[in-house]
Amino acid sequence: MRINVFYLSIILICLGCFFSSCQTNKFFEYATFYSSVSVSSSMIENQDYIAVNKGYEETTQIWPFDFSATFGVRKIARFDFEAKKQTWYIGDESTISDYTTISKFNGWEYLFNYSFIRNRGEDFTNFDFWIRYMGDKLITKAQIKNDDMRDLGFSSLDLRYRINSGGLDFSMGVVGRYHRPYSLNPIEDFWVNGENAFQELAEDFGYSTQFVQGQWHWFSDDELIATSNDEFFKHYFGSAIAEYNENYIDGIGNVGELSAVLGVSYYYYNNDYWLLTWANMLPLHYGLNEYSHDYTNSSIDVDLGLVAGWRVTKNLGFFVEGTFMRFWEKDIYECKFGFNYLIF
Repeated sequence: MRINVFYLSIILICLGCFFSSCQTNKFFEYATFYSSVSVSSSMIENQDYIAVNKGYEETTQIWPFDFSATFGVRKIARFDFEAKKQTWYIGDESTISDYTTISKFNGWEYLFNYSFIRNRGEDFTNFDFWIRYMGDKLITKAQIKNDDMRDLGFSSLDLRYRINSGGLDFSMGVVGRYHRPYSLNPIEDFWVNGENAFQELAEDFGYSTQFVQGQWHWFSDDELIATSNDEFFKHYFGSAIAEYNENYIDGIGNVGELSAVLGVSYYYYNNDYWLLTWANMLPLHYGLNEYSHDYTNSSIDVDLGLVAGWRVTKNLGFFVEGTFMRFWEKDIYECKFGFNYLIF
């Protein structure tokens, strides 16, 4: 119920900002609706074999084809140094404005992107829904994001007061975030090193044993899965711990924090060089649940970025782009750099 109330609060606040703004009739102007489907052959694994009855059997994994289906709508202003890279939107585009708090123009911007992905036999559901309003003195952004491939998902509502001076922006406010518990390891409370035998712990996880011809045989739901302790602890015991942690965390549900946020960004552009940099810091936090993230022994949450380009001559140019986000002790980063040399 807590997460539903939070979603409802996001919707009400955004609708309030929307109807109180003077740009209601332009909300969908320049927006693009898109959908796409892509299919490709999966990665071919190296050949693998096992020994069977004085012979061998090939166990090379053959994955089904990779698949991606995406649909959404976007209205995001591009910075001067950005150009639309292709004629059609296909849903995997990523612009700098997706990450920054400060946009190129005041007004409404939004992204609603949903993707179903199959990669090497594994299914992922990724979605990123956000809506932002930037005014002369106020910035509001609501976001619901899930990235299965990176195991990162959260909902947030960011409210800030803005001070602008040319290309320099300062902002301060509060952000509420709801997410699954991160940096929580339930097995540490369930199993104290040195006090529990491996076999007793495995039996607590639902496994059973029988002593057969000098070896312990291991069973799961009365099905034989291992014919020795070495085989069981090498191939199954670790998975049992991981499953216990996952089930325990799923039982907790979502947790949340209210955090103070301070932001600064700078943007400059001309035809020869440009610079966009930003930093958002969340130094103070108030937990809303028993299992809210414990910041006692961790650094503050940060969101950093840098984009720079320099045209040295008519032919030669250098660029660098980098983003770094640390939320709940999870690091997500990306960096690109290189040069272009144009011959004409």
